[in-house]
Amino acid sequence: MIFPKTNHTLEEKTKDFIQALADSPEYQSLKKAREEFESDEKAKKLLTDFQNTQQTYAVFRQGNFPGVDDQEKRLRELQRRLQQNQKVNNLITSQREFQSLLSDITNEISRGINFPFAPQQTGGGCCG
Repeated sequence: MIFPKTNHTLEEKTKDFIQALADSPEYQSLKKAREEFESDEKAKKLLTDFQNTQQTYAVFRQGNFPGVDDQEKRLRELQRRLQQNQKVNNLITSQREFQSLLSDITNEISRGINFPFAPQQTGGGCCG
């Protein structure tokens, strides 16, 4: 664990928190969606194809290479297919829900100890 050997209470409470998080509906939904996605070779290939095409399109666009329109067309088609894939959609939705839970928890901790974790926006450079 990351705690000093003298802080057993915090270590135990952290273990309890981790277990409660693992038992949450949001995590269980994410875990199930991940397992379903990982077991679907077509969905995994579709996502990989999309990511690869996205990278290729970015290079073509940045370099203004011939074929950029074809890459954009392919990217849009793959994006359409991704949006229609239920396992991909379930995974994305469950990831968002779990991330929202983690954000809510972080905000609650921040309020509870009266210490902001998120950097304050100063409107300028690093030293506002």
